[in-house]
Amino acid sequence: METLEICYLFQMNQDTFLSIDFGTSNSLVGAFHQGKRYEALSIDPSATDPTMMRTLLYFPNPDLCYYGSQAIQEYIEQDMEGRLFRSFKSHLPNKNYLGTVLDNRILTLETLIGVFLLELKKRAEKTLGVPVENAVVGRPARYSMDPVADGFALHRMQKAATFAGFKEVQFVPEPLAAAFDYRRQITSEKIVLIGDFGGGTSDFTLIKLRPENFNKEDVLAIDGCPLAGDALDSVFMSSKLNEYFGAKSRYRLPMGSNVLTMPPAITQRLNHPAHIVHLKEKETYEFIREVKKCSLAAKDAEAVERLFILIEDQQIFPFFENIEKTKRHLSSEEKAKFEFDYPGLEISESFSSFQFKELAAQTKEKIFASLDTCLSAAGVSPEQVDLVCLTGGTAKVPFIQKEFEQRFGGEKLQTQAHFHSVLSGLTESAKFWAHGQKVI
Repeated sequence: METLEICYLFQMNQDTFLSIDFGTSNSLVGAFHQGKRYEALSIDPSATDPTMMRTLLYFPNPDLCYYGSQAIQEYIEQDMEGRLFRSFKSHLPNKNYLGTVLDNRILTLETLIGVFLLELKKRAEKTLGVPVENAVVGRPARYSMDPVADGFALHRMQKAATFAGFKEVQFVPEPLAAAFDYRRQITSEKIVLIGDFGGGTSDFTLIKLRPENFNKEDVLAIDGCPLAGDALDSVFMSSKLNEYFGAKSRYRLPMGSNVLTMPPAITQRLNHPAHIVHLKEKETYEFIREVKKCSLAAKDAEAVERLFILIEDQQIFPFFENIEKTKRHLSSEEKAKFEFDYPGLEISESFSSFQFKELAAQTKEKIFASLDTCLSAAGVSPEQVDLVCLTGGTAKVPFIQKEFEQRFGGEKLQTQAHFHSVLSGLTESAKFWAHGQKVI
């Protein structure tokens, strides 16, 4: 390659900044390239929305990986053999979760995330036609309520970004990024509350927005908590559905006299879509086998056997997809039926919107406690907030929306379910960076 061409490509590289909304459920990529905004790049051609990739990794074997919609397709075509990883972002603040093992290959969490970010990077580079070393990456307001765990999660993300080949990375809070997107809609200065509800976190930013210009001092407060869509899904499992899989199975160990039930360490994994896949890890799996052997009654052993079918027949993903569908139905209907008809896992249970509200009460309380902290830190009362902008599917859940209406008034609310607000703001942040201004 000629020296002049190398210099030209280097300059192009320096003028290109990716914006990455790496989400618990979905991920998107934009760019600020040679002075021009690219709102959302096509990164998953076989998806319904090619600009959005499901945050999924599928390893049919340790040396091959599929991503996004192709991960689902290959997973089904290969009879659900291998390992499908979802919601792995939620493990970031957990110091006890180091990663996983595929056959004899050790995959740390940083590597899993790095592999996914690298694929996003490659697809973006193919579209833009240049290598990219700089990225603005969204991050929750808080990965964890524990400041040490939150810092640990960010450190892991930095390592993952380095693994993916990025030389420089800026991490911008996702609700702040959403605020930059909403700025386009206003004509005068306003105090705006941004609520961004993803799969793993609920994030809030209070900010002074004006049509032009941005100062760091305009950000009045940022807060959030690591609970959102996945946490609401888990209440269906923890309240009723986990009983079908041995959560209340009784057993007595050999030479023991005490009647025991499935340990909390097992049931907690069982309840969460990000954690249940790890029940297949050898030590845990052998323990569950022992529980089945030592079950007190036939119904206890049958429930544990259903758990083996769920895991061994790779039905975890479709099972939690059905839970998600039930949750969506309850956002618009008074009652919904959860049904699963896989052989050996035939389950039919009814849920009401009232039940859902009651089951999710603690989760809702923690989400709004972080909102109260945000308002308090900013020294702003609900009456002083001019506009409340909510984004993400969880914002559509009736009891979440009603709480905002009661606090701020329905006339102030703007609710958007589209997934591009955060990405658009991250791209705006990339533009700031390109012009020598850092957002945070």
